[in-house]
Amino acid sequence: MSTASAITELLKMKGWSQAELARQMGVSAQSVQYWTSGVTSPRGKRLAELSKISGLPQSWFLGETEGVKLSAPNEEKRKDSVTFQVMDVEFSCGSGTSLRGDFVDVVRSIELDPEYASQLVGNRPFKNVEIGNARGDSMSPTISPGDLLFLDKTVTYFDGDGIYAFCFEGECYVKRLQKIGSKIVVLSDNSNYQPWSIDKEATDLLYIQSKVISSVPFNINRFG
Repeated sequence: MSTASAITELLKMKGWSQAELARQMGVSAQSVQYWTSGVTSPRGKRLAELSKISGLPQSWFLGETEGVKLSAPNEEKRKDSVTFQVMDVEFSCGSGTSLRGDFVDVVRSIELDPEYASQLVGNRPFKNVEIGNARGDSMSPTISPGDLLFLDKTVTYFDGDGIYAFCFEGECYVKRLQKIGSKIVVLSDNSNYQPWSIDKEATDLLYIQSKVISSVPFNINRFG
């Protein structure tokens, strides 16, 4: 089996699109398209990263398939339940914070039906997803205080306009990021919060932890 056929088989096995594989590896979608068409092949660190992400040995992508067992495309989704762990950092939908001690852990993990979990995270592997608790109202009404956030922890770079969990100059946030020219603009969905920007010279201080996939309301009703 050629490298191109092996990568195509991997996409079918995982249920990934070429764009999804590109995002996970931090390469362009065109690079993956070239790999699957046989124009080029991943080598060196790219091949090592492909092996790490797929869980398959590098030799498998070089045509040595003997002794390698492939999982069924949706094997992971057929489990009775899926458990997501809470992130080690709590992000703020407000003025930002990096001090976890100021907050109460609402949940440490959550167990979901695989079908419902798939609706929340799409075709991403469940192992690539973590959850966090939103704090503050700067992203209201899109994200409300206390909502559970489902985050793709493999997206640790700016992957186009979207909502990200990130840290900047020691403060952590959940905000929309939009690239305008050489700047990254930080936007809140609540009009009471003003946008601000990160200049090109300051991008080294930007650490993207993950990209927000979806949120689930987590309301608390108090009695008495």
